Amino acid sequence: MRVAVVSNRNLPGYPHRNVADHVAWIAKAAKGGARLLLLPELSLSGYSCKPFMRGLGMSLNGRLCRRLIDAAGEHDVFVAWGLPLRRRGRLYISHALAGPGGLLGHYEKVHLAGGRDGEGRVFSPGSRFKVFDVDGVRVGINICFDGRHPASSLCLAHLGAEVILHPHGNTVGDLGIDPRDWTGKKRAYLGARAADTCTFMCICNSVGSVRDRAGQMIHYSGGALILGPDGRFVARSAGTFRRPHMVVADLNIDKLRRLRHRSSFAARRPEVYAEALTRR
Repeated sequence: MRVAVVSNRNLPGYPHRNVADHVAWIAKAAKGGARLLLLPELSLSGYSCKPFMRGLGMSLNGRLCRRLIDAAGEHDVFVAWGLPLRRRGRLYISHALAGPGGLLGHYEKVHLAGGRDGEGRVFSPGSRFKVFDVDGVRVGINICFDGRHPASSLCLAHLGAEVILHPHGNTVGDLGIDPRDWTGKKRAYLGARAADTCTFMCICNSVGSVRDRAGQMIHYSGGALILGPDGRFVARSAGTFRRPHMVVADLNIDKLRRLRHRSSFAARRPEVYAEALTRR
């Protein structure tokens, strides 16, 4: 399976401008032979947890999402993008997945960064991990802060995930100052997640300096990487310039399945874990 992982510019508060950029990346990935494309956290709206996000709640059946679903069909590719999903009166940091046959589904971020003082000021937490079928490959989704919790990737692996998509919305700072720095720091802990779960991990972040709807300049560090089931780089951002880019790699799923069959993950005993995980 050929995958494309994008680090692009997403303007917070301007989804109508972001959607055109998404469609362009879909076309570029498909032209390069990719079967699956990953875009960053809240890519369609731009990442923010400021109050203006409440007015950007979207539906998966809305015009903007329909445009991306149609683009996936037109280019015969699977696409995963981020959006602030409004459902039952609540707003969720979500990632949707569509393919040539239409919408496959979505995932709602379980762990909100900063809790009630951070993303929880605007968003509600999700309550379920999900795995999807992409051309016979089992694909799961974690979003940003989910990755700080080992159980997030383990839950997906227990559900059968062979590839985990992991979009981010990190600004310049301790998590990284540029794509090369950010990818190195992400591998420092997500490499262990990939090895523990014996999965491929596709990871990306928004990039560049943009002005949000509130008029503030936001600086995203950027970065795109793919990790193998040994936790090592399969592909990563090549440079330190904070500009849009894409990394592409071919994932050997058959080899992964053979490896998983004889890995430590195959010897797991979830029935023993259950008591500890449910104890308060």
